[in-house]
Amino acid sequence: MTEKIKTSKETAARWERTYKTNPVTSLPWEEGSPSSYLIELIESGVEKPGPVLDICTGSGNNAIYLAQRGYSCHAVDISPTAISIAREKAAKAGTVCDFKVGDVLNLDFPNDMFGLVFDRGCFHNFSPEQRSAFISEIYRVLKLGGLYQLNSFSKKGHDWGGPPYGFSPADIRKLFRSSFEILWIKEISIGGGASGQFFLSALMKKATRD
Repeated sequence: MTEKIKTSKETAARWERTYKTNPVTSLPWEEGSPSSYLIELIESGVEKPGPVLDICTGSGNNAIYLAQRGYSCHAVDISPTAISIAREKAAKAGTVCDFKVGDVLNLDFPNDMFGLVFDRGCFHNFSPEQRSAFISEIYRVLKLGGLYQLNSFSKKGHDWGGPPYGFSPADIRKLFRSSFEILWIKEISIGGGASGQFFLSALMKKATRD
């Protein structure tokens, strides 16, 4: 059996330093509330309550929202400090969620477990050499027909050297088309105009691999 690619110790240590040495409120991806992308998806009713996974959960805003909406929520982050913050936040909110320190490239979950994997800015942190391993893990833990919602930086209007990396809709289709049916991809401008930041949001469904 080929040994799985894992996130490097250096990268894991960098994320732990980020959460250990900075107030959560100072981190731009920590919005203090669930992602509007996730709220839109859940309120659409496309995914019924059941086991779901929030990857790179950070301080747990999206996981807590899912738990509050009746989902059996699991969440992982590579930073022990982030997971500790998320657990405290969930306890204060009176919600139950399985928060784990974990590596998205080597998830500690069985095959075909989840109906939804939510990704608010996780995939775009992984290098080109790691992307196949990332996609394989998301594919493995999703049920057939399960949904993966990816949210990432867009290439549009910005030259991303990475990490993080930016993607075009064509990039996402090329990377995921052998494993997933792409339901839609949206390019969203935050801030407006030429100076605005562009993001991609994509919803895809686990399919039988080619």
